[in-house]
Amino acid sequence: MIPPRSQAPEFRRDPVTGRWVIVAPERSLRPMALEGAEPRHRAGREDRPCPFCTGQEHDTPNEVFAIRSPGTSPDSPGWQLRVVPNMYPAVREIGSTEGRSNEGFFQQYPGAGRHEVVIESPHHVANPAHLSDDLFRDVFIAYRERLNAHAADPALQYVSVFKNVGAEAGASLGHCHSQLVALPLIPDLVHQELSGSQDYFMRSGRCVFCDLVRFELAENVRLVTETPHLLAIGAYAGRFSHETWVLPKLHASRYETISDSLAAELAGLMKRLVSALDRVLAEPAYNWFLHAAPLRSPELPHYHWHFELMPRTSRPAGLEWGTGCFINAVAPEAAAVQLREALEGIA
Repeated sequence: MIPPRSQAPEFRRDPVTGRWVIVAPERSLRPMALEGAEPRHRAGREDRPCPFCTGQEHDTPNEVFAIRSPGTSPDSPGWQLRVVPNMYPAVREIGSTEGRSNEGFFQQYPGAGRHEVVIESPHHVANPAHLSDDLFRDVFIAYRERLNAHAADPALQYVSVFKNVGAEAGASLGHCHSQLVALPLIPDLVHQELSGSQDYFMRSGRCVFCDLVRFELAENVRLVTETPHLLAIGAYAGRFSHETWVLPKLHASRYETISDSLAAELAGLMKRLVSALDRVLAEPAYNWFLHAAPLRSPELPHYHWHFELMPRTSRPAGLEWGTGCFINAVAPEAAAVQLREALEGIA
C-alpha cells in the first residue's frame, strides 16, 4: 500500500464536479469510545477516563473560550462550558494557504483552518436533553462567540458549526459536545443555498426564507412548534424522516448577531425538539448543524441563518450516494404531527 503523501490535511477539488473535500489522515487516530450502530442509549464502551469531564482538563489542549465561575483559572475545574482545539483536527492552523495548486488537472491546497470542540458540561452527560437549561443556553452563546472570534481572521471565510449525537451520527465520544470547523472557503452545500436563495430574490424581489416562514405559518401542516421569534418546521423535502429546521421568523442572515435573549429562546426550543425526537424515535442518533452567512458578510437580503436537525432514521445507500437523491419513508406532514404531539407533554 502506498503511504499517504503527507499527514497534514489538505483541501482537494474534484476535477469533474468541482466539489471540495478535506483529506485529513490524523482523524483516523482519534479515540472511538462509541462503536457500532446500536441504539444511542446502548452504544459505546467508555471504560477510560473521559477527557471532557471536569478534573481531566490536562487531557485536552488549552481552552480558547470558557464560561466558568468567577475566580477560577483557565484549564482547571470551575467551568460550565469550555471550547478547546480538537486534538485530531480535520484542518490545521497553518497560517496561510501557500502551496495552493490551481494549475494543471488536480487542484489542492493545505488544509488551513481551525477545528474546535465545544464541551457542553463539566459532568458526563451523554444525552443533550438532560443538560440544564442554563448549560443548553450557553452552547448557543458559545457558537456566537466563536463565530465572532474567527471572523477576526481575514483568511477564514466560513465556520461550520455542528453536533453529532450517537455513533451512527458520527460521534466518537458520548460526553455532550459540539464542533466548529473554521474554513478558508465556503462549503459547497452552503454555497448552493446562498446561490439558490439569491436567484429566488432576483426573480421575485423577496427572500425565500421569509416566504417559507409565511407559507408554513399559513398552511400549518408542517409546523412543529414556534416561539415569539423562532419557527420549527418539518423540512418540506427532508432527506431523513423527522428532519426539522429551526429559523428566525424575522429576516436575519448572520447568526453571530443574535442577542443573549434570542440565544436562550433558541436553546429552549432546540432542547424541547431533541426531547420530542427522543420520545418519538426512541433516542435516535442525530446531527444538527448551523447554516449562516459567511464571516464578515453584510446582512444578506436573501438568506436566513437556520439550524437543520437531522435524525439518522435510515442509512444512505446506493441511490443516495450515486444520485444525491434521498428516500424519506415518512411524509414530513405526518412527522410534524408526531413531534407536535410529543411536545405537548414536554415543559
